[in-house]
Amino acid sequence: MKKLFLTAIASLGILAGFTACEQDSDLTEVPGSSLINDNFTVIIDSSFVVQSQSIISNKVQARTTTQLLGAIQAPEYGVLHADFEAQLFPSNNIDTIGVTAAEIDSIKLQLVFDKDGFVGDSLALIGMEVYPLNKALPYPIYSDFDPTGYYDASRPIGSGVFTAVGISVNDTVAASAYRYAYATLPRDFGVTIFNKYKEDPLLFNDPYAFSEYFPGIYVKNTFGSGRVTRINNARVVMFYHKTQKLTNSQGVEVDSLTNHFAYCMATAPEVISNTNISLQMSDNITQMADAGKSVIVSPAGRDVELTFPTREILDTYRNATQSVLSVINTMTFTIPADSIANNRGINPPAYLLLVPSNEKDKFFAENKLPDNITSFIGTLDPETMTYNFGDMRGYLLKMLEKETLSAEDFTFTITPISTVTESNSSSYYYYDYTTTETLSGVAPLTAVPTMVELKPEGAKIKLTFSKQQLN
Repeated sequence: MKKLFLTAIASLGILAGFTACEQDSDLTEVPGSSLINDNFTVIIDSSFVVQSQSIISNKVQARTTTQLLGAIQAPEYGVLHADFEAQLFPSNNIDTIGVTAAEIDSIKLQLVFDKDGFVGDSLALIGMEVYPLNKALPYPIYSDFDPTGYYDASRPIGSGVFTAVGISVNDTVAASAYRYAYATLPRDFGVTIFNKYKEDPLLFNDPYAFSEYFPGIYVKNTFGSGRVTRINNARVVMFYHKTQKLTNSQGVEVDSLTNHFAYCMATAPEVISNTNISLQMSDNITQMADAGKSVIVSPAGRDVELTFPTREILDTYRNATQSVLSVINTMTFTIPADSIANNRGINPPAYLLLVPSNEKDKFFAENKLPDNITSFIGTLDPETMTYNFGDMRGYLLKMLEKETLSAEDFTFTITPISTVTESNSSSYYYYDYTTTETLSGVAPLTAVPTMVELKPEGAKIKLTFSKQQLN
């Protein structure tokens, strides 16, 4: 058992001495130093043991506008196929000044993704087809959704092929942080949207009414295996021209043609989108899980169920603080991890969510954020390969309030997540310019394949509390 006892004696309200026998602590100050009216002891106990097992994740609700498209296969991971469907948020500012349907040149579906927003072979060709939906998408919608019946497989309206790198692109595009993939749509589709806007512009102010007119699109992965791409945004772009009368340098009036483009509609948080995930996990993953390894796989692959030693922690604290004043200072939780070797660049997830197992689905369905009382985010330190879930003091205080504990109180699920943050900047005149990041969203990790093995035998729960012996 690893315990650290720190003892100090206060006299006349002033801390007069401090001695320590440090074993495995990097303590640099005395926690609980508010208890200095008499003899006090600070105890650090890291002897607790967690138990865990890998469990099937099943379907997940995306809760994000980032979608996944493509297919990838790795012997250590398995076979993943992904495509998506989405409602589209209409633009209420389509240019009609000096423009008629005759000036519309073409219309395309544009997929936007980060320059490094893929896993697998950047040169692999991925094919796609675009279909209009014939009815509204259900809600809620999950990763195991089957779009059959929501589109006519015999009537695609566009197709395209793309890689993840800019081949033969100009310097401006090559330097951009983003890449684009296109599927050419029928010009008539653009004309129809344009004419509808001129006929009923108020329809384009209401995305829900617009979805009844145009339910959305299904983007199907048709061929190619070797890469999946994270699509940040899908938008319909209309290309058109304008002709204006100008007077040239000789004073002659001539026609001047200028080319333009406009976004007619796009995916957005306000409307439904979903990635359809088909993941056949490898024998390697199954064998690791069957052998008791705590394996996590995304998207919609495997989570880890963890039994937290809450009873043991409470017993330790209560036994050590009987008939004395006491304060819980901190309770931190870290767990080491191992990457699972593969040749496709499938890495561990950057973030994990620790949440009571019976509240996992509700947590995501209600768009909750971690409260650091019953739910926590574990952030991966890539140098130490350790997930740090931070201070769980709030959880322990809540458990102390209960007369009895049930399994639901200490059975947690660890699941991979994506996070959304908002930047807030502030300054005082031109000085002290600061930027802070605020967590604004948490969602199941559906837009990237990941895998990792947690090492519960190396997990460390460090409980620090102070007690004061009254004279």
